[in-house]
Amino acid sequence: MKQTMLLLVAVTSLFAPLTASAAKPPTATAVIQVVDFLPADHVTDGSVSYQSAIQSAIDAVPGTGGTVVFAPITYRIDDPVGLRLRSNLTLSMEGATFLLSETCAADGQLFLGQGVSGLRLEGGTIIGRNDVWLTGVNIRGVHLTGECRDIRIRDMHIRDLSSNGIGIFAADEEHPSTDVWITDTVIDNCANVYGDYQAESKRGPEKGSTREDQGLIALYHVHDFVVRGCRFEDSRSDGTHLYYCRRGQFTDNRIYRAKMGGYFLETCQHVLAANNVMRDNGSRGVTIERKSDFCTLTGNTIEGSGREGLWIPDSARCVVTGNVFSLNGRKNNGTERHHLWNPNITINEARGDKFATPTASYLIADNIIETDAHQLAAIRVDTREEVRDILIQNNFLIGENRSIRVEGPGQDAVTIQQNHGGKVDRIIDKE
Repeated sequence: MKQTMLLLVAVTSLFAPLTASAAKPPTATAVIQVVDFLPADHVTDGSVSYQSAIQSAIDAVPGTGGTVVFAPITYRIDDPVGLRLRSNLTLSMEGATFLLSETCAADGQLFLGQGVSGLRLEGGTIIGRNDVWLTGVNIRGVHLTGECRDIRIRDMHIRDLSSNGIGIFAADEEHPSTDVWITDTVIDNCANVYGDYQAESKRGPEKGSTREDQGLIALYHVHDFVVRGCRFEDSRSDGTHLYYCRRGQFTDNRIYRAKMGGYFLETCQHVLAANNVMRDNGSRGVTIERKSDFCTLTGNTIEGSGREGLWIPDSARCVVTGNVFSLNGRKNNGTERHHLWNPNITINEARGDKFATPTASYLIADNIIETDAHQLAAIRVDTREEVRDILIQNNFLIGENRSIRVEGPGQDAVTIQQNHGGKVDRIIDKE
């Protein structure tokens, strides 16, 4: 009997930790249903705004985190102050539509987050009314500021806004937003109106907006980011604007018919653009400028741009390989030297570069470049004394104008070799 009791105690002791562990439930994550906060007789067609009730549903998520589930109905937003987001929050919005009211008359957004982390925005459609909003009213879809991190935005459809579909703006390089992924999202007919540089009237941003309102997607001081599988179409200014961004991947996207540029990097480092299609954008298909460093453009198709397929001044250690450049430079050149912008690729020093950055250490190789008789050259390199170490090789030149045009006083810094089907025109500098 004594032995039996000892055995029972031993067995009980062996399984006690397991029993205690099973008895303690895991930490639960709150799930909040928005419809639980709406009136019992709520409408589903967006004819009535329940904005304060929606905010209450979001605020009901505890600080430890949770998910807010939006039923697949239309939600009207009358106040452009929008909906405030918090950290450790998931918005599940599959099938839900958010309609920003035609009466919105001040700058704002649908979703606003300040210094948030652990944020997930999944699904949903955001629709604006930029056809009736007053000029200078700038309304975004998603607006994140401060040191945000661990952000995931996916499967959203955003259209008809007067500022960015998605805008993420950290303060500076010492306080960046980090670990940001934007995937499988469609943004069309958004951003401010930006007049063409050479337009006789309405040049630059519309009155009341700023450069931060340019771009269907705008990332400022964002590090360690991914933008993948998205469609950016019919921007009223630039398709994208990446400013002071680092260690990013922009892959498998398409940028069509922006009124201004398509893919726009400014003062960025270690950013890779691969397997994208930039087609029929009103200004440059791709711009990499103003002290950008170690940026790579590979495997992209860039065609039908209003100006160059690629303009790449004032940067260093950049790689342009394996792309297709086809019939860019649809607009006519201007009369000044810095307005010769209809080649497929232009490498030069931009006027007014506040960093005084030398254009240096470029590899332009293994691209297919199609140029017609309208264009000045397939590739144009306008050198200054600051230009150095430009290598152009193994490109396949086709079309009616297969020239590589090199001009300016720094021509010795440009090496051109083994390009198929082309010729080199070296122009004596007349200035």
